[in-house]
Amino acid sequence: MRPALGRIVLMLLALSILSSVALADVVPIGLISWDVTAPGLVGAFDIANETGANASIFPDMTFPVTTPVTITPTTLTVDFSDGSTHVFGPSYFTLAGGGGYNGATIPIGGANPKPVDATLTGTFSPLSITLNDGSTDTILSTFTATFSDSPTLVDGDFGVISATTGGGGGGTAVPEPASVSWVLVGIFVLGMFIFRGLPGKFTAMSVLKRKSVLPIALFALALMALPSASWAQIHENTWTTPDNGVAGVDTVNLIGSGFPTGHGAIAPADVTITFSLTCGGAVVASTNASSVKALIGTSERIGVALPGTLATATYNVAASGKTGDGTLFSTTNCSMVKVTHTSAAFSGCAPASSLGIFSPPTGPAAVFALSPNGCWGCGATGFKDVQLETGGGPVVAPKSIATGSVVNSCAANPATGKGVCVANDANVYTVDSVAGTLLGTFASGANASTGFSGGSCRNCGVAIDGVGNRAVIAMGHAGSPSGTAIQVMDLATDTFSAPVDLFHHVTEDIVIDPLTGQIYSANESNIMDLIPFASGTGAPTGQFGLSITGVGGEADSTAVDCSTSIVGAPFEFTSSIVLADASQATLVPGAPGTWSAPHTFFTFAGASLSAGASGMVIAPGSSHLGVVTGEFGGSAFVVIQLPATSGPGTPPPTVLDYAVVDCLVGVSAGFDPHTVSAYTSPNDGKAKAVFASGGPPPTSLAVVDLAGVLARPRTAGTHTVIGDAGACLTSGDGVFTSVPTI
Repeated sequence: MRPALGRIVLMLLALSILSSVALADVVPIGLISWDVTAPGLVGAFDIANETGANASIFPDMTFPVTTPVTITPTTLTVDFSDGSTHVFGPSYFTLAGGGGYNGATIPIGGANPKPVDATLTGTFSPLSITLNDGSTDTILSTFTATFSDSPTLVDGDFGVISATTGGGGGGTAVPEPASVSWVLVGIFVLGMFIFRGLPGKFTAMSVLKRKSVLPIALFALALMALPSASWAQIHENTWTTPDNGVAGVDTVNLIGSGFPTGHGAIAPADVTITFSLTCGGAVVASTNASSVKALIGTSERIGVALPGTLATATYNVAASGKTGDGTLFSTTNCSMVKVTHTSAAFSGCAPASSLGIFSPPTGPAAVFALSPNGCWGCGATGFKDVQLETGGGPVVAPKSIATGSVVNSCAANPATGKGVCVANDANVYTVDSVAGTLLGTFASGANASTGFSGGSCRNCGVAIDGVGNRAVIAMGHAGSPSGTAIQVMDLATDTFSAPVDLFHHVTEDIVIDPLTGQIYSANESNIMDLIPFASGTGAPTGQFGLSITGVGGEADSTAVDCSTSIVGAPFEFTSSIVLADASQATLVPGAPGTWSAPHTFFTFAGASLSAGASGMVIAPGSSHLGVVTGEFGGSAFVVIQLPATSGPGTPPPTVLDYAVVDCLVGVSAGFDPHTVSAYTSPNDGKAKAVFASGGPPPTSLAVVDLAGVLARPRTAGTHTVIGDAGACLTSGDGVFTSVPTI
């Protein structure tokens, strides 16, 4: 009897010491999570690999696999809130640091459908694993992980990727191991309960006094008596999820194990995140967590918005803080994150039209327009810096900026205020949009003229990516298959990449989606190019053309709604535009490659635009409002309302509503490249179009409230707006103001 009791005690206490938490027939390998990386705009399904260097430190068995296991995703099936289902293949994922994967972004802005649930399938390799307690096991090669939420997934929702052990049955759920200290307590209490029911001489203390048992018992009691601080040393994953982001824009997540359990929820405000160039080195930025999500066992997911002050680099990220009851914790290592771009704010899809608008993303703030004095092959040298809104500050008179060449196009970075203007020759000018001062003069790689229906040029237009802090110049280039090229200018260093020769002739107005880094170019041969660029470089990863058929005229410019990736192009000499959902683009590599996506044509009834639908811009932000204009005189235009949805399961994009304005009193459309742009006011939040009137050089700029135009009364049975001057609008109608440039 006594030996048996001794063995029982030894067994219970040994179990306490080893804390071999039952893993049943599954073992956790990793996580798949829904991560909203740009709040309100996009999210992605990311995979965190919790094996190898990311495994928990023994005796914590939350993620116990020390063998680096390769997770290979096969399919990701996602149900959306509109009832649609989409199956993504392996190409949806990109291998990330730490053996995880970054998922491609999914638009969720506006009325885009939101994911409701997700199921991931895949395989593991190798199949022989070692756990952090030194034991070994074998696992099956395939897995399925499912998670859901109601009514839709929210940031941080996750599913556990579990491996089935060789001896166990199927099942993909995994138990959530409690803190080892609770396991110890439970086993000890169970042992005391058993001994309590035995005869007196076999009481718990009499057994514990036995020489063979007492040392082990005392060790177990010591483990249980450890202060909570012993569980406050956190082991972070080697990389964040996702492993990269844009400073001032994106959110990434730290995943770690060893967090104190049973001490109350962790509030984001109680967690400090530091960024250093080396782990434990000098802190270059710090901030509070944006979210904290309990995962399984002792693991937590800490979200952090990348500070806008971070430069492009790889940083070591560490967390410290306290639980709900004040228990302190800090990390023993660091997670790494790559900051791919720097930006104080998210850029705004500005086109490479004539006008450049500097509109800060937040206000109150002054808004300025850079207005060239010339056009392709005409006009005077120099350009104007014109204040459109004061933002509550002082009124600034228009400033004239002298140049040696005829300037045809300008653009401005909304994050920095740095503007770029290009001339009909190879000259490039940088400018401070707020101060109205010239910063520098440079030469692009343009070495030949190229022609459009509206004129010819060497430098033909410029668009700015405010996230990448780069300008992209459209130009003529001898030796190119199309006679045209694009060239990237780094605005931080004022240096140029090599010109990228284009297979298809460049559009009159290129546009950049700063969220994806993709350039769109719809040309007069009715080819719409999609040109993705490698992150942080001036090199494209391919050129893909969409052949647009079934409509007359010729594509004359390009526009994009960055919140939905809906791309548009107007067709000169017609009243039609094409809209394509680039978020569903299928790319076919080649030289050049091709792409396809759901697209539709739309014709504006009653619109009489000078030279037809020529210029097109979409205001940045969430309004989904745009404008289509003519050129070379006249002032008719069309305000359009675009869909707030895109992506899998949505119908091909179309115009939801439009308002035709026959003219603006006192306004006359300018020459190519199109004298129209758009912005969202940092002061009143309204989406506004800006038209340069007269010239060249223009004598005034008209600022038009797009939603205000849509709200105006219309002639019965038509889309034509009724103004105070019949079919024309005047400044007294309350939807536009005229700002002099002189």
